Amino acid sequence: MAIRSMARGALSVCGAALAVACADDAKSRPGTDSETGTTASVVNWSDAKAAFSIDCQLPGDCRNRAFALCRGGRYTVLKDTMAVAAGAQVPDRGTMVVRCT
Repeated sequence: MAIRSMARGALSVCGAALAVACADDAKSRPGTDSETGTTASVVNWSDAKAAFSIDCQLPGDCRNRAFALCRGGRYTVLKDTMAVAAGAQVPDRGTMVVRCT
């Protein structure tokens, strides 16, 4: 009887943890994400199709936000102002425009 009660309790805790882990967070939708310091918005690109414009301070933050916006899927980079030639100074802030594929 006690084992059954403990198993039921463990399953409840695991189910709650899974629900929290799978919850939609600020990174996966347009808007500001204070954790990464990024801001994402939906824009119409030159081909009149929707894309995400991401403003960020670090290149890795832009890539992480693009990954989250595209739900962990693949995306195509349409514009990246953070990409610089070798030896060049990295800008303070940049913008990356991506489209989920």
